[in-house]
Amino acid sequence: MRLTSWRFYVIMSITVDWIGGEPLVTVKVYNEVNILAEQNNNQKPVTNPFLVKAIEEMKKERNQQSELAFVNALKPARFIVPAKVNTVQQAVTNADGTVELKEQSQISFLLFNNQEGKKHFPLFTDDAEYAKWDKHAEHQKAAITFQDLCHILQKNPDGEAVGAVINPFSQNVMIPKETLHRINNTDAVAPGTKIQIGTLKEEPTPLLDVLKAYLNTQDVITKAYLRLMKRADKENPNFLLVLEHDPSMTEAEAKAVYDNVAEAAKPQLRNVELAIAGTHTKFGQAALKEAVPFFEK
Repeated sequence: MRLTSWRFYVIMSITVDWIGGEPLVTVKVYNEVNILAEQNNNQKPVTNPFLVKAIEEMKKERNQQSELAFVNALKPARFIVPAKVNTVQQAVTNADGTVELKEQSQISFLLFNNQEGKKHFPLFTDDAEYAKWDKHAEHQKAAITFQDLCHILQKNPDGEAVGAVINPFSQNVMIPKETLHRINNTDAVAPGTKIQIGTLKEEPTPLLDVLKAYLNTQDVITKAYLRLMKRADKENPNFLLVLEHDPSMTEAEAKAVYDNVAEAAKPQLRNVELAIAGTHTKFGQAALKEAVPFFEK
């Protein structure tokens, strides 16, 4: 499913501004991650000019705007990582019940220790940065996305890595594991970003059916709206789900609700992101112009 191939009717445009020192819009974004899918793209050169520039700007002056620019450059990034790829024989059961040995690739990653002995996942933004460590090309390497990294850490919550370090021999930006997960799950929109809110000519019936079935089992959600959101800083539009629930819910309670809704919707999302916001937020309220709920109790 690609939203770019659908008819997208723009209803309004919103420009993100600062309200009381906080971003006007911070919405939860969910998308299925295909672990190590970037192995097929390893032949593409890895470069991250926007991320490198964002890091330099953040080091010059650290404020909310420079941090948001760094986060928005980090999330789509691909990195070079030291890796070891082995081919092993693994027993595979066929459809007819027979078992045969097939070759499978196993990949392991090298972790770096900091001065306190804590292990970090090294991330290099390009070949020049990687060569500062592996000067004589003695080690294997792989290319992974930021989402791959978060998926690896999430699948190994008790692993040795406490976080990641970007360009450890130059910029040396260390990010704790908890911060990586928060960045991966939250999409903070930089001030001045223009957002278009719209609707589809044809409703995504399978997605709506799944959402209705799940929302009917939830007492805390009273209304739900589905829109499209196109950000000026992203190439493709994504779904925007606006939920009406008790505004007194804590952030942790709302996160749990959003996570469960997103999990229910995931089979019908395919490769399209889903952003979720509450009707009690300024952004949620602004996005509901001319909107009709597809679910209501």
